[in-house]
Amino acid sequence: MISSMTLLILTALEVLNLVAGAEERQQELRARYTYQEVQENWRLDPYNRPIEGSQRTKTFDVIMLQGQRYRKMIARNGKPLTPAEQWEVEEDMKRAVESKLATTSLRDLSKTHKLTLNRDTLEATSDTKSHVFQFDPKTHEILRHTTQNGATKMTIDYTRLPSGTTLPGQVEVDFTVGDVHGIQRSTFSNFRLN
Repeated sequence: MISSMTLLILTALEVLNLVAGAEERQQELRARYTYQEVQENWRLDPYNRPIEGSQRTKTFDVIMLQGQRYRKMIARNGKPLTPAEQWEVEEDMKRAVESKLATTSLRDLSKTHKLTLNRDTLEATSDTKSHVFQFDPKTHEILRHTTQNGATKMTIDYTRLPSGTTLPGQVEVDFTVGDVHGIQRSTFSNFRLN
């Protein structure tokens, strides 16, 4: 562990590597957990107020499937899935097993983004995208990650479990597609060891 005073003399690249290393260790710990995600979606009017009747929810069990995290939908708008929807979920699970997703390391940001360090905040910016990582200066674990890409902004707030594992506590995506402005918020709960 490095003290916050030492962080003042480290370069942004060195801190990125520390944060990336802590994130890699956390990913290994997170793989031992399953949890539930409730996703709320709603559209906003021109004054950024939720449009009445536009709210939709989905509930997922977040599980490990062939070594990859998978979001298995179990309810829509507070109601269990229909048999047709359940069949679609099962088919999607089969496809997910067949195609493994490529992962990229945070360390790769140094190749494509300009890095800036300000105490416990690390920024990585490019012409099209920016990342802001707020991290714990003692453990280098990410506490909040905000990504801005055009008209879409995503913020992930992490929760630390008593075991020391950090997991997403809430994710909020503020997006604009055409003339539709909306919010998608996911909250995570019921963390359980596999």
